[in-house]
Amino acid sequence: MIVNLANLLTLSRLFLIPLIILFILREDYILSGVLVLIAIVTDYLDGVIARAINDVTKHGELLDPAVDKIFTISILTAFVEKGTVNAFEVFLIVSREMLVTWIRSVLVNKGVVVPAYFLGKLKTTFQMVAIFLLAVNMVFYGKLSLWVSIVFAYISAVEYFLIFYREKAWR
Repeated sequence: MIVNLANLLTLSRLFLIPLIILFILREDYILSGVLVLIAIVTDYLDGVIARAINDVTKHGELLDPAVDKIFTISILTAFVEKGTVNAFEVFLIVSREMLVTWIRSVLVNKGVVVPAYFLGKLKTTFQMVAIFLLAVNMVFYGKLSLWVSIVFAYISAVEYFLIFYREKAWR
């Protein structure tokens, strides 16, 4: 079933995005920070709950990373509009995400399932910390965390490219 508790938590992040963007652009740092924290917690809880009650679904496995990408790109775009983050930083993040998603899709079609690696999880952690810090107007530390996430993103992308190459997935 597509609508279980874990998937509802995942979908709740979609509904938070417009509110977070609104509060970021209005410079309401408390509300934007609180809503970003709620989104981060729901991102953590959806997987924990799905595994705990043995209700992991294919829909959830596909929905969660899609919503994560929509969340990250949307919120970072709001920071571009605000002038806190520049378009080049968002370009680096979006490009990496699209390339890794493409590689993972090609590999899955070849029967090779690639799990998320530690560096990818570290990238996500720093990205979420960056988004929270930027949302509460701690710009210097937010940008620092964002750049750390970008470095981890590209280092972790090498892992995916190496598997792609090893599996000769272009054939």
